[in-house]
Amino acid sequence: MSFDRKLKGILKVRYRIKVKTGLHIGGSKESIEIGGIDNVVVKIPRYEINGKELRNVPYIPGSSLKGKVRSLLEWVEIPEDKGKPIALEWGGEPCQCGKCNVCKLFGVHKAKNIEEPEPVRLRFEDFYPTEETINMWERVLEVGFTELKTENIINRIRGNAEHPRHMERVIPGSVFEGYITMRVFEGDGYALFELLDKGLRMLEDDYLGGSGSRGYGRVEIIKPDKVIWKELPEYKEQEIDYAKIEDKVFKK
Repeated sequence: MSFDRKLKGILKVRYRIKVKTGLHIGGSKESIEIGGIDNVVVKIPRYEINGKELRNVPYIPGSSLKGKVRSLLEWVEIPEDKGKPIALEWGGEPCQCGKCNVCKLFGVHKAKNIEEPEPVRLRFEDFYPTEETINMWERVLEVGFTELKTENIINRIRGNAEHPRHMERVIPGSVFEGYITMRVFEGDGYALFELLDKGLRMLEDDYLGGSGSRGYGRVEIIKPDKVIWKELPEYKEQEIDYAKIEDKVFKK
């Protein structure tokens, strides 16, 4: 059966992500330098905030956030007709069923296998640093907008450090902000938004980016007091309380 429900409206939630321990989301290097950084963080070449133009500014890609939240949920969500979590059901790959709430929110992996996949609900923006964070970086960092951390491998026999590597990290206290947008269709239940909220709460107890087992990437998700709801057919923007999303969006 094809999907035939109308689009009810667009829900826009502006979250903040506060870095609690050094954050490393890997980027690419244009050139290899002797004695340079082995593992750089992803940066936007040009970033403008309040008329101030900056170069090579760290940010959090929406794809990194989306992928991490989805992967966490797929370790705990069990489809109704299955007896084990999604991650195990599909051998570690993202879900391909096209029916569960994870697929509805994030999309169907290998969607060509599904004749009539439902529309993807979520859109993740890239998250950029706040003005307060930019000012903090300029105040406390000597060069650029990141710190350099040197790591080593300990020789088990001699006990000395070997093979040093240099990791670039975003420092604790940095705050990034951006929108997660949700398309709401007629008949969609609040359980879909609850699942997103659950994934973000799980992220706080896990890590974002790389080297999480070594203490990197601990973050705090700061929810807004207000969100934006644009309901069709008028599509007028209205501000509603975050705590009233269920009543104002899903129960109408």
